[in-house]
Amino acid sequence: MTDLKELTSVLRGSVLFDVQMHEYTSMQVGGACVCVFTPADTADITAFLEWARRNEERYFVMGSGTNLIVRDKGVRSPIIRIKDTLDSLQVEQEDASGVVMTAGAGIPLAQLVKYCTEHGLSGMEPLAGIPGTLGGALAMNAGTAGGTVSDIVETVTFIERSGRTRTLNRKAMGFGYRTCRELSSSSIVVSAVVRLRKSDAKRVSSSVAAVLEEKTRTQPLNYPSSGSIFKNPPKVKAWKLLDEAGMRGVRVRGAKYSELHTNFIVNTGQARAEDVLTLIDAGIEKVREKTKIKLELEVVIIGEP
Repeated sequence: MTDLKELTSVLRGSVLFDVQMHEYTSMQVGGACVCVFTPADTADITAFLEWARRNEERYFVMGSGTNLIVRDKGVRSPIIRIKDTLDSLQVEQEDASGVVMTAGAGIPLAQLVKYCTEHGLSGMEPLAGIPGTLGGALAMNAGTAGGTVSDIVETVTFIERSGRTRTLNRKAMGFGYRTCRELSSSSIVVSAVVRLRKSDAKRVSSSVAAVLEEKTRTQPLNYPSSGSIFKNPPKVKAWKLLDEAGMRGVRVRGAKYSELHTNFIVNTGQARAEDVLTLIDAGIEKVREKTKIKLELEVVIIGEP
């Protein structure tokens, strides 16, 4: 059995043991993880990967846990957490039309939106109100009907399990709807170069405010959740399929499908991961029975079954 305590002598970043994952995820459910590592820098990531390969150890990658559900029995493999680290923001180039910046994977999207609003830079507005980090957003190509994170990306730099660092342009990354072909579950995003257009600060602020107002009106932001549970199938909204299948307001103990937005499962208090997963399975089954469509998860589920 791998000696996880060895990590404290191998790594310079934070290494925590027996971490209660309900405190690290926005759904606020889940058991304990044996070890959560927050790297000091990219060299620390490389050292962790060397350790993982040497010990043939599996690991999971997370940002701020806003799209992650951890099962109640917890996680027996280490988690590398890219939050509160790799959060630099550096202007590389500026001209009359726009700005090119390098942003660390750990920077919160909200911080990027705030920076762009204050400096009159356009391009981030559709991502306003989306929680999480830039790295997590890139892994799933987060966005809305108004645009996705890939729309502003020039290049992405990430480290593979092998230890190889790669930098690919937007086209080579293979971004799609809530996916990125070149980022596997073991890939660790470290930074991205983004291009933003110059605009007027008041105009950008107005656009951001409109996006946030719409989210407040249509999403259950007053409850813990993981955002949209399912991807939208082609030409139809997942919430509509769930609604028509009778899932609106359906509850299992402390978890329920939101009456405000049926593609959100919310934790109304003391929910367990088991409750959330039961609702997910029920939603998939009810929609399949009614429409023959099998919903695909947008959230990531990890941990011991």
